This record gives sequence, C-alpha cells and structure tokens, in this order.
Amino acid sequence: MFTVFASLLVGVVTGRVGGRRVADAAGHLLSVGLVVLLFVMGVRLGASDAVLADLDRIGAFALALSFGSVAGSVVCAYAVRDVFPSFDADGDVAGAEGDSHTFTLLVVASLVAGAAFGALFLPADALSLVERATSLSLAGLLFAVGVGLGADGALVSQLRTLGPRVLALPVAVAVGSVAGALLVGVLLGMSGSAAAAVGAGFGWYSLSAVIITDAAGVHLGSLAFLANVFRELLTLLCLPFVVHHFGRAAGIAPGGATTMDVTLPAIKRSAGRGAVVPAFVTGAVLSSMVPLLVPALLAF
Repeated sequence: MFTVFASLLVGVVTGRVGGRRVADAAGHLLSVGLVVLLFVMGVRLGASDAVLADLDRIGAFALALSFGSVAGSVVCAYAVRDVFPSFDADGDVAGAEGDSHTFTLLVVASLVAGAAFGALFLPADALSLVERATSLSLAGLLFAVGVGLGADGALVSQLRTLGPRVLALPVAVAVGSVAGALLVGVLLGMSGSAAAAVGAGFGWYSLSAVIITDAAGVHLGSLAFLANVFRELLTLLCLPFVVHHFGRAAGIAPGGATTMDVTLPAIKRSAGRGAVVPAFVTGAVLSSMVPLLVPALLAF
C-alpha cells in the first residue's frame, strides 16, 4: 500500500515540476512497461506450483466465477454511469479501436510467453527475484501514471467535481461482483455463500484466498485464489472492449480492488487520465471491504 501511494505521489510531483515534456516521455513508456509487467506476471503464474496443480481440477469453475464477477460489475457500473458526467461524457477515449486490438494481442502474447518461461525455464530459487521485479515494474508504471496526473494539474479539481458521488462506483462494482459470482455459482451447483464470498475478493487474490481458506478450507480457498487471479487477467484483456462499448465508468469496474495498483496503468491507457482518480478511489474502497465482506458472506 505504501509503495502504491509513494509511487503515485512522486510521479505527481515530478509531473508538476517537469510539465508536459516529462509527461509525454512517461506516456510513451507506459505501454512498454505494461507489456513487461504482464510478462513478469505470466512468469509468476507459470512458476506457481499451486496454480498449475489446481488448473485441471477447479480452473473451469474459477474462470466462470471470474467472468460472472466482471460481467456483473460492468452492468452495475454502467447503470450508475450518469453519476460521473464529468469524465464519462468526454468522448476522448484513449486509443483507436485498431490500437486497442493490437494492445490486447500484446497482453495475451506477454502473458503466454511469461507463463511458458516460468513453467519451463525459471529456476525454483529465482521466484523471489521475479516477485521483486513485479513490484518494481508496478512502481514504475504507477510513477508514470502520477507524472501524467501532475502535469495535467486537474487532480484536485476533479476530486472536488466528483465529490461524494465517486463512492457510487465502488458500491456498484461491489454489488455487481458479488451478484455475478453468486448467479454463476448457483448455476454451477455451488453454495450461494461460497460463490458470493469468492466474488467479494474483488480481484485481491492473496488476501481473499487466505481468509476463505481459514474459514472454509483449502478447496474453496484455492478456487478463490484462481478466480481472482483470472479476474485480474480478464480485466487486462477486456478493458478496451468495455471502455469502447460501455464507457469509462464501466471500464473501471472489471479491475475491482486492483484498480488502485495493478490495473490502474491499463485503465489510464484505455480510458484516459480522467478515469485515474475514480479508479484509484474505487480500488481503495473495495480493498478495504474485502476483509469485512468475505467473512460476512461466508457466515450465511
């Protein structure tokens, strides 16, 4: 959490001092940095024995639950889109459709290449270095996002403009995530409380998996881990499509709790600078809800 805030803050200060020239340079590096981060994430997935061991057993359920959470959150965010006219009505969506398709292909290729490298070539004792590389890559990307915000100078004014309305988005995402996972889970024959708890992880796979494992056992915990990992990956794949067809507010929804860190640079790239502040607030609110909502849903 400290790294997230520190990276953004240093970037904002740098952008304020350096102006548009520095911001333009940071913007050019953003796409390259995203591809590098996705490759490293793929390496981590491919090198994880826990993920590989569970793919055959519960992978299909996890993928279905993650899709339900993403779809539900997009629907609910789209329903409250009129709360955010100041940034959703702006038609300057970053990137042309062809560029979005190219970026999606790069995302898939980076993840697949990273996963293959992690599974086939990465030494077991090098995983800690990969985790450190992930943290450094993420910090660099958030710094670049902060530079753009600082150079733009609209951060404070946007917060004032949105005001308390900005909280409507995380609430909508939370409702949609839980409802979508619940619907899919019931159709798959799961218990409603278990499916809803998995959806309430909001993409924060580490914490939600630990909480659910402690409360409901390793099987459901593993399912929650994979479902929320898949949600993060689905977010990176579907962002251009969601922004293009449903608008910027809905484009924030798929990432859930990760919109304050891992998926924030991708949101900026797909939805523009105006989506960064609502995305960060959404991620922070949802992250604070995970340790409260997951145990509460499991108790039903």
